[in-house]
Amino acid sequence: MNATGGQGINRRKLFWVAVALLGGVAAFWLFGLKLILKLHKGRGAPCPSSWSWLVDNPLRRWDVRHALDRVGIRAGETVLELGPGPGAFTVEAAGRVGQGGRLIAVDIQPAMIAQVAARVRRAGLTNVETHVASAYDLPLDDGTVDRAFLITVLPEIPDPVRGLREVYRALKPGGIVSITEEFLDPDYPLRRTTVAWAEAAGFVCVARHGSWWTYTLNFRKPC
Repeated sequence: MNATGGQGINRRKLFWVAVALLGGVAAFWLFGLKLILKLHKGRGAPCPSSWSWLVDNPLRRWDVRHALDRVGIRAGETVLELGPGPGAFTVEAAGRVGQGGRLIAVDIQPAMIAQVAARVRRAGLTNVETHVASAYDLPLDDGTVDRAFLITVLPEIPDPVRGLREVYRALKPGGIVSITEEFLDPDYPLRRTTVAWAEAAGFVCVARHGSWWTYTLNFRKPC
């Protein structure tokens, strides 16, 4: 191999090493900020709206980029997004539901829902409903939802089992709830903890995706 070829390989290696280092620095910078936030708000509390940029940034969206694929949203479904925060995934989820379906975004914080509603308006969507409500008291009738998803939200509900029981009530028999968690979140629960919460609420695990770094678990409401 000539010297020019060797220099090209070395440059490529240096480039990818730099990318990895920058990614690692960014990841731990965000983790540190989220850890400070956790100490400020305590475990089992939602992210304040003033910190919404922390849960709506390119690194986080990249980290959980497969989450909506794993949720399995189908056109025409009625889908519940519980805890959308500022709406990082709402517009894409609404696009997957299509005009024949409906996406219902529910968050306990009015300021977060205001951000979601603004984002929906900018996107020109007409198939999204937004509600300010507690996870313990969803503004939904029994058995009216085909699918629900929570992305790094469940541990922020003070009583996760109670919250999942309310989702269970709103789901149709055979409906799916999809739960995604990421390691960078200081509230991160182990898979077995999430499974235990869901099973205590009456769900049956039907699919497991990802790794310890970012995982998605899908649960079915028995028919």
